[in-house]
Amino acid sequence: MAQTPLCGKLSFEMEVKVSADKYHEQFVLPYLTAKSCPKVINKVDLLEGQWGEQGSVILWDFVSDCKPATAKQIVEVIDPKNKRVVYNVIGGSAVEGWKSFKNIVDVTPKGEGRCSVCWTLEYEKISESTPDPTTIIGALNEVNKGIEAYFN
Repeated sequence: MAQTPLCGKLSFEMEVKVSADKYHEQFVLPYLTAKSCPKVINKVDLLEGQWGEQGSVILWDFVSDCKPATAKQIVEVIDPKNKRVVYNVIGGSAVEGWKSFKNIVDVTPKGEGRCSVCWTLEYEKISESTPDPTTIIGALNEVNKGIEAYFN
């Protein structure tokens, strides 16, 4: 993505007490997150394709900044070896104000039953008045906590 005042990238990393395989599976088969994080993820619907396959289209119904939100996403990358999933957000209320938006989740094993999760948001704003997507980072942090609590 070209670096302009309208383009941005936000990342945060968090260690969680969940195996890397179990955490990665939550985003390869994202309907699992509705079970593990019901306070944040209300439901995840498959609109096109198959669960766990690149090119599938998914609709997330979730809470961000205490408000209901949706995100329609194409699963661009599922890399089981490197435990990476990339979603290209193509619609929904969560991306109003952005020309393009990607969610990238990278999971790194950190020993028995632990992993490091790095979330990266790459985006291009429609205008300079569009705020950075910091509220989405807050929701993703809650997702991390919910998955950890579910497995422990």
